[in-house]
Amino acid sequence: MKRPWDAIAWWEIRRIPFNLLVLAIGLVSGSIVAFAGSRLFGPDANLGNPFIGIMLYGLAANFCYTLGWITELLWGWGDTAQTESIRPKVFRVGLVFSASLTLLPAIAIPLIWAIQRHR
Repeated sequence: MKRPWDAIAWWEIRRIPFNLLVLAIGLVSGSIVAFAGSRLFGPDANLGNPFIGIMLYGLAANFCYTLGWITELLWGWGDTAQTESIRPKVFRVGLVFSASLTLLPAIAIPLIWAIQRHR
């Protein structure tokens, strides 16, 4: 039987790389949204300061990340030997989901802009 701290340590060691990857994708996504948004709404449009939204998104992403090790402990009833083999797959699926969700505005806003341009 492995201790619960083994799972927590495994997840927490990967939190910083997870955050850095989501941040990098967020910067790319934000740049694309800013560019397409200025074309869609005009260069003088005041779309507000996105800082609070970005902070809330980051907090939500980290809350969901924490659910990774919490749910692992619940699945294995604290015995992480039972869940150790699926841990990397759960991490990858969560990472792909987080990256996709972060990139979604960069796909949606330019698509809306393109549709609006051709009307």
